[in-house]
Amino acid sequence: MKIMSKKVLTAVLCAATLSSTFLFTGCNLSNVAKGVQQGVQKGQQQDSKVFNQYLKAIGAFNGNLATFNFSYGPTLEHLRNGEHLTSFGTPNFKQLQEQLTKAKEAGVPYDDMKEPLDKVLASLNDIIPVSDQLNTYFSTNAYTTDNYAKEAELGPKYVQLYDQFDAAYSQLNDIVHKHNTENQEAELKAMKDAGKKNAAAVQEAHLRLTAVLDGFESGKPIDANAINQELQAIVDLSSSVSSPEYNSGKDQLNTTVGAIRDFLNDQTDDHYNHMIDRYNSYTGTLNRLDMDKLDK
Repeated sequence: MKIMSKKVLTAVLCAATLSSTFLFTGCNLSNVAKGVQQGVQKGQQQDSKVFNQYLKAIGAFNGNLATFNFSYGPTLEHLRNGEHLTSFGTPNFKQLQEQLTKAKEAGVPYDDMKEPLDKVLASLNDIIPVSDQLNTYFSTNAYTTDNYAKEAELGPKYVQLYDQFDAAYSQLNDIVHKHNTENQEAELKAMKDAGKKNAAAVQEAHLRLTAVLDGFESGKPIDANAINQELQAIVDLSSSVSSPEYNSGKDQLNTTVGAIRDFLNDQTDDHYNHMIDRYNSYTGTLNRLDMDKLDK
C-alpha cells in the first residue's frame, strides 16, 4: 500500500507563541493566551503574527492537497508511468508561492526555516511555468492536435520538478510543524498554570491526536492495541470538557477517532485519506473556536 504522507495532506493548526493575542482570521485557538498572559513584548507578538503567516500558507496548501488528491495523485502517477492524460490536475503552487513570499517579506521567525524556505521558493519558480504550460495544453485539448508531443516533452520535466519540490516542501512543513507543536505545548502549560481546565483539555486532546497521526509516518510498526488505548484516553479527555462552546469540536474529534480506527482495521489509501480529511475538519473546527470562552 502506498500512503501519501500527512505532511503534504494535513492542514496545520493555527497556533502561535504564548505572546499572541488575536491574530489572523481562523487562528483563534490562541485566543486563550490573552487571558493567560498580559503585558507581553511587542516583538514577541510580531514574531507570532509572522509565524502565523507561514501556518496559513502551509495549512491552505495542505488542505488543497487533501481535498483534490483524487485529481493530483493520478495525474502525477500517469505522467511518471508514461501514460497519456486527457486532463491535468496540479496543486495550487501559485497561491503557495504568493503566500510564502509575503510571509518571507515580513520575516523568518526561526533560523532553521530559512534554508528550506528558500529551497521551496526556488522549486516553485521552476515548476510553476511548466505546470501552467501543461494546464493550458490539456484544458484546450491541444493534445488532440500534436499526438501528445508536448506531453512527451514536458511530462517528465514536471515529474522531476515535482519530486524536487516535494522534497523541499516536506522539509519546510516538518520544521514548521515542529515549531507549531512546541508553541502549542507551551500554550498548554500556560493554560494549566492559569487553571483553564476546559481549554487545556481541548489543547491536549488535539496535541495527542496529532501525535497519533504523526506516529503513522515514523516508519515503526503500527501497534493497534496501544493506539486504540490512546484514542480512548483522548476521547475521555475531550468528553471532560463541560463547555457547550466545544460541542462541535467534540463531535469532530469523535468522528476523527472513528476514521483512525477504520484505518487501523483496514490500512488502505482510501481509509488513510479519509482519516486525514476528518482530522482536517476537526482542526478547522478548533481554528474557529474562541477558547477563551471555554472556561467562563
